[in-house]
Amino acid sequence: MTHKVTLKVAAGTGWKALQEQLDTAHEEVRSLAITGRRHGLLVTRHSHDTYTVTVSAEVPYGMTHEREDRGMP
Repeated sequence: MTHKVTLKVAAGTGWKALQEQLDTAHEEVRSLAITGRRHGLLVTRHSHDTYTVTVSAEVPYGMTHEREDRGMP
């Protein structure tokens, strides 16, 4: 079972569809973070069309942090 979801958004995807995809990925990974009860979630934007949502030891349990990182995952 992975603790990371990578989204590659199709060209022309609108903001609402992007947000729905991110919400779905967040919920999927959040369920894994809740099970472990040790880490929070990190949502990283790598480019205009690539995002990762991951369980991260850098983030306190119960929290979600966002960051931008122009390097690829």
